[in-house]
Amino acid sequence: MTDIIYVYDGSFEGFLCCVFEAVYSKESPYGIYTEKDAPLTLLDTRIITTDTEKAQRVYESIPKKISGQALDLICTVFLSCLHQKELKMLTFLLRGYKEGGKLLNKLGDEVIAPLLAAELHLLREAHNLKGFIRFADLGDALVSTITPKNYVLPFITNHFSLRLDSENFMIFDKTHKAALIYQNGKSEIISIESIELPEISEKEAMYQSLWKQFYNTISIESRENPRCRMTHMPKRYWENMLEVKDLL
Repeated sequence: MTDIIYVYDGSFEGFLCCVFEAVYSKESPYGIYTEKDAPLTLLDTRIITTDTEKAQRVYESIPKKISGQALDLICTVFLSCLHQKELKMLTFLLRGYKEGGKLLNKLGDEVIAPLLAAELHLLREAHNLKGFIRFADLGDALVSTITPKNYVLPFITNHFSLRLDSENFMIFDKTHKAALIYQNGKSEIISIESIELPEISEKEAMYQSLWKQFYNTISIESRENPRCRMTHMPKRYWENMLEVKDLL
Protein backbone atom coordinates (compact mmCIF):
# COMPACT_ATOMS: atom_id res chain seq x y z
CA MET A 1 0.00 0.00 0.00
CA THR A 2 1.28 3.43 -0.99
CA ASP A 3 0.93 6.57 1.15
CA ILE A 4 -1.18 8.32 -1.43
CA ILE A 5 -4.88 9.07 -1.85
CA TYR A 6 -6.73 9.15 -5.14
CA VAL A 7 -9.50 11.71 -5.62
CA TYR A 8 -11.90 11.34 -8.55
CA ASP A 9 -15.17 12.84 -9.78
CA GLY A 10 -17.44 10.08 -8.46
CA SER A 11 -18.39 8.64 -11.85
CA PHE A 12 -17.92 5.00 -12.84
CA GLU A 13 -15.59 6.10 -15.65
CA GLY A 14 -13.63 8.09 -13.08
CA PHE A 15 -13.23 5.00 -10.91
CA LEU A 16 -11.97 3.00 -13.89
CA CYS A 17 -9.37 5.72 -14.44
CA CYS A 18 -8.26 5.20 -10.82
CA VAL A 19 -7.76 1.52 -11.67
CA PHE A 20 -5.76 2.51 -14.76
CA GLU A 21 -3.56 4.80 -12.64
CA ALA A 22 -2.94 2.13 -10.01
CA VAL A 23 -2.03 -0.53 -12.58
CA TYR A 24 0.35 1.59 -14.63
CA SER A 25 1.89 3.34 -11.62
CA LYS A 26 2.30 -0.04 -9.89
CA GLU A 27 0.88 1.31 -6.64
CA SER A 28 -1.95 0.54 -4.27
CA PRO A 29 -3.38 3.81 -2.90
CA TYR A 30 -4.23 4.17 0.75
CA GLY A 31 -7.71 5.37 -0.16
CA ILE A 32 -9.94 6.43 -3.05
CA TYR A 33 -12.45 9.23 -2.48
CA THR A 34 -14.84 11.34 -4.47
CA GLU A 35 -14.20 15.06 -4.62
CA LYS A 36 -16.95 15.85 -2.12
CA ASP A 37 -15.85 13.16 0.37
CA ALA A 38 -12.07 13.66 0.24
CA PRO A 39 -10.73 14.02 3.81
CA LEU A 40 -8.16 16.46 5.11
CA THR A 41 -4.95 14.45 5.30
CA LEU A 42 -1.17 14.72 5.47
CA LEU A 43 -0.86 12.01 2.84
CA ASP A 44 -0.14 12.91 -0.75
CA THR A 45 -3.30 13.45 -2.79
CA ARG A 46 -3.52 12.78 -6.50
CA ILE A 47 -6.41 14.09 -8.57
CA ILE A 48 -7.44 11.45 -11.10
CA THR A 49 -8.91 13.07 -14.19
CA THR A 50 -11.60 11.13 -16.00
CA ASP A 51 -10.35 9.99 -19.41
CA THR A 52 -12.88 8.14 -21.58
CA GLU A 53 -10.20 6.22 -23.48
CA LYS A 54 -8.48 4.99 -20.32
CA ALA A 55 -11.81 4.06 -18.76
CA GLN A 56 -12.77 2.05 -21.85
CA ARG A 57 -9.46 0.17 -21.81
CA VAL A 58 -10.01 -0.87 -18.19
CA TYR A 59 -13.66 -1.74 -18.85
CA GLU A 60 -12.71 -4.05 -21.73
CA SER A 61 -9.83 -5.60 -19.79
CA ILE A 62 -12.00 -6.94 -16.94
CA PRO A 63 -13.95 -9.60 -18.91
CA LYS A 64 -10.83 -10.45 -20.94
CA LYS A 65 -8.40 -10.92 -18.04
CA ILE A 66 -10.83 -11.94 -15.29
CA SER A 67 -14.40 -12.72 -16.42
CA GLY A 68 -17.71 -11.23 -17.45
CA GLN A 69 -19.02 -12.06 -13.99
CA ALA A 70 -16.30 -9.88 -12.50
CA LEU A 71 -17.40 -6.96 -14.66
CA ASP A 72 -21.03 -7.42 -13.62
CA LEU A 73 -19.96 -7.54 -9.98
CA ILE A 74 -17.94 -4.33 -10.25
CA CYS A 75 -20.76 -2.49 -12.05
CA THR A 76 -23.24 -3.50 -9.34
CA VAL A 77 -21.03 -2.88 -6.30
CA PHE A 78 -20.17 0.58 -7.58
CA LEU A 79 -23.84 1.48 -7.06
CA SER A 80 -23.91 -0.01 -3.56
CA CYS A 81 -23.47 1.64 -0.17
CA LEU A 82 -20.43 -0.51 0.69
CA HIS A 83 -17.99 1.46 2.86
CA GLN A 84 -14.76 2.28 0.98
CA LYS A 85 -16.13 0.43 -2.03
CA GLU A 86 -13.66 1.96 -4.49
CA LEU A 87 -10.62 0.71 -2.61
CA LYS A 88 -12.16 -2.75 -2.13
CA MET A 89 -13.07 -3.00 -5.82
CA LEU A 90 -9.56 -1.92 -6.81
CA THR A 91 -8.02 -4.55 -4.54
CA PHE A 92 -10.29 -7.18 -6.09
CA LEU A 93 -9.36 -6.16 -9.64
CA LEU A 94 -5.62 -6.13 -8.94
CA ARG A 95 -5.91 -9.66 -7.54
CA GLY A 96 -8.14 -10.67 -10.44
CA TYR A 97 -5.64 -9.48 -13.03
CA LYS A 98 -3.11 -11.84 -11.48
CA GLU A 99 -5.30 -14.86 -10.71
CA GLY A 100 -7.96 -14.64 -13.40
CA GLY A 101 -11.56 -15.77 -13.08
CA LYS A 102 -10.81 -18.44 -10.49
CA LEU A 103 -10.77 -15.68 -7.88
CA LEU A 104 -14.57 -15.50 -8.06
CA ASN A 105 -14.80 -19.11 -6.88
CA LYS A 106 -13.09 -18.20 -3.60
CA LEU A 107 -16.31 -17.06 -1.96
CA GLY A 108 -14.79 -16.73 1.51
CA ASP A 109 -11.74 -14.78 0.38
CA GLU A 110 -11.43 -11.45 2.21
CA VAL A 111 -11.09 -9.65 -1.12
CA ILE A 112 -14.28 -10.88 -2.78
CA ALA A 113 -16.57 -11.67 0.18
CA PRO A 114 -17.40 -7.98 0.95
CA LEU A 115 -18.22 -7.35 -2.72
CA LEU A 116 -20.56 -10.33 -2.92
CA ALA A 117 -22.27 -9.21 0.30
CA ALA A 118 -22.69 -5.68 -1.08
CA GLU A 119 -24.12 -7.02 -4.33
CA LEU A 120 -26.63 -9.16 -2.43
CA HIS A 121 -27.59 -6.24 -0.20
CA LEU A 122 -28.30 -4.00 -3.21
CA LEU A 123 -30.27 -6.63 -5.13
CA ARG A 124 -32.30 -7.53 -2.05
CA GLU A 125 -33.16 -3.88 -1.44
CA ALA A 126 -34.18 -3.44 -5.08
CA HIS A 127 -36.37 -6.56 -4.82
CA ASN A 128 -38.04 -5.28 -1.63
CA LEU A 129 -38.76 -1.89 -3.14
CA LYS A 130 -40.64 -3.49 -6.02
CA GLY A 131 -43.25 -4.35 -3.41
CA PHE A 132 -42.85 -1.51 -0.91
CA ILE A 133 -42.99 1.52 -3.23
CA ARG A 134 -46.21 3.51 -2.87
CA PHE A 135 -47.42 5.94 -5.56
CA ALA A 136 -49.64 9.00 -5.22
CA ASP A 137 -51.79 10.10 -8.16
CA LEU A 138 -51.02 13.77 -8.74
CA GLY A 139 -53.16 14.09 -11.82
CA ASP A 140 -50.68 14.03 -14.67
CA ALA A 141 -48.45 11.36 -13.17
CA LEU A 142 -47.96 8.83 -10.39
CA VAL A 143 -45.24 9.95 -7.98
CA SER A 144 -43.29 8.15 -5.26
CA THR A 145 -40.43 9.07 -2.94
CA ILE A 146 -37.93 6.49 -1.68
CA THR A 147 -34.92 6.64 0.64
CA PRO A 148 -32.81 3.56 -0.22
CA LYS A 149 -29.32 2.88 1.07
CA ASN A 150 -28.12 1.75 -2.37
CA TYR A 151 -28.56 3.37 -5.79
CA VAL A 152 -31.33 1.03 -6.90
CA LEU A 153 -33.11 2.99 -9.64
CA PRO A 154 -31.38 1.15 -12.53
CA PHE A 155 -32.47 -2.17 -11.00
CA ILE A 156 -36.17 -1.32 -10.69
CA THR A 157 -36.63 0.58 -13.96
CA ASN A 158 -37.73 -2.39 -16.09
CA HIS A 159 -40.11 -3.69 -13.42
CA PHE A 160 -42.11 -0.48 -13.10
CA SER A 161 -41.86 0.42 -16.79
CA LEU A 162 -43.55 -2.87 -17.65
CA ARG A 163 -45.98 -2.82 -14.75
CA LEU A 164 -47.09 0.80 -15.37
CA ASP A 165 -46.48 0.99 -19.11
CA SER A 166 -49.69 2.96 -19.76
CA GLU A 167 -48.95 5.55 -17.04
CA ASN A 168 -46.58 8.47 -16.59
CA PHE A 169 -44.69 8.13 -13.30
CA MET A 170 -41.71 9.33 -11.30
CA ILE A 171 -39.78 7.65 -8.50
CA PHE A 172 -37.66 10.19 -6.61
CA ASP A 173 -34.62 8.80 -4.78
CA LYS A 174 -34.17 11.32 -1.98
CA THR A 175 -30.98 9.67 -0.74
CA HIS A 176 -29.04 9.87 -4.00
CA LYS A 177 -30.72 12.97 -5.47
CA ALA A 178 -31.97 11.16 -8.56
CA ALA A 179 -35.30 10.36 -10.18
CA LEU A 180 -36.62 7.68 -12.50
CA ILE A 181 -39.00 9.32 -14.94
CA TYR A 182 -41.26 7.33 -17.25
CA GLN A 183 -43.22 9.30 -19.81
CA ASN A 184 -44.75 8.44 -23.18
CA GLY A 185 -43.31 4.93 -23.10
CA LYS A 186 -39.72 6.01 -22.38
CA SER A 187 -37.76 5.86 -19.13
CA GLU A 188 -34.85 8.03 -17.99
CA ILE A 189 -32.88 8.48 -14.77
CA ILE A 190 -31.88 12.07 -14.06
CA SER A 191 -30.07 13.91 -11.28
CA ILE A 192 -32.28 16.19 -9.21
CA GLU A 193 -31.43 17.91 -5.94
CA SER A 194 -34.94 18.22 -4.57
CA ILE A 195 -38.56 18.28 -5.64
CA GLU A 196 -41.63 20.15 -4.48
CA LEU A 197 -44.77 18.13 -5.04
CA PRO A 198 -48.22 19.71 -5.27
CA GLU A 199 -50.88 19.01 -2.68
CA ILE A 200 -52.79 15.81 -3.31
CA SER A 201 -56.35 16.11 -4.56
CA GLU A 202 -59.41 15.28 -2.48
CA LYS A 203 -59.88 12.14 -4.56
CA GLU A 204 -56.30 10.99 -3.89
CA ALA A 205 -56.71 11.77 -0.18
CA MET A 206 -59.85 9.64 -0.14
CA TYR A 207 -58.06 6.69 -1.77
CA GLN A 208 -55.17 6.99 0.67
CA SER A 209 -57.62 6.99 3.57
CA LEU A 210 -59.38 3.93 2.15
CA TRP A 211 -56.06 2.10 1.74
CA LYS A 212 -55.07 2.80 5.34
CA GLN A 213 -58.51 1.71 6.53
CA PHE A 214 -58.23 -1.51 4.52
CA TYR A 215 -54.78 -2.23 5.95
CA ASN A 216 -56.03 -1.73 9.52
CA THR A 217 -59.25 -3.66 8.94
CA ILE A 218 -57.65 -6.86 7.66
CA SER A 219 -55.28 -7.05 10.64
CA ILE A 220 -56.24 -9.40 13.45
CA GLU A 221 -55.56 -7.64 16.76
CA SER A 222 -55.17 -10.85 18.75
CA ARG A 223 -52.52 -12.12 16.35
CA GLU A 224 -50.44 -8.94 16.00
CA ASN A 225 -46.73 -9.69 15.96
CA PRO A 226 -44.63 -6.51 15.56
CA ARG A 227 -41.37 -8.42 15.28
CA CYS A 228 -42.73 -10.65 12.52
CA ARG A 229 -44.08 -7.60 10.66
CA MET A 230 -40.67 -5.91 10.78
CA THR A 231 -39.09 -9.10 9.43
CA HIS A 232 -41.31 -9.07 6.35
CA MET A 233 -41.56 -5.27 6.14
CA PRO A 234 -38.27 -3.77 7.45
CA LYS A 235 -38.84 -0.62 9.43
CA ARG A 236 -36.46 1.51 7.39
CA TYR A 237 -38.97 1.40 4.52
CA TRP A 238 -41.88 2.62 6.63
CA GLU A 239 -41.35 6.36 6.18
CA ASN A 240 -42.31 5.97 2.51
CA MET A 241 -45.19 3.55 3.08
CA LEU A 242 -48.55 5.22 3.61
CA GLU A 243 -50.12 2.48 5.72
CA VAL A 244 -47.42 2.32 8.40
CA LYS A 245 -45.51 5.62 8.41
CA ASP A 246 -47.76 6.95 11.20
CA LEU A 247 -46.44 4.17 13.44
CA LEU A 248 -42.89 5.53 13.42
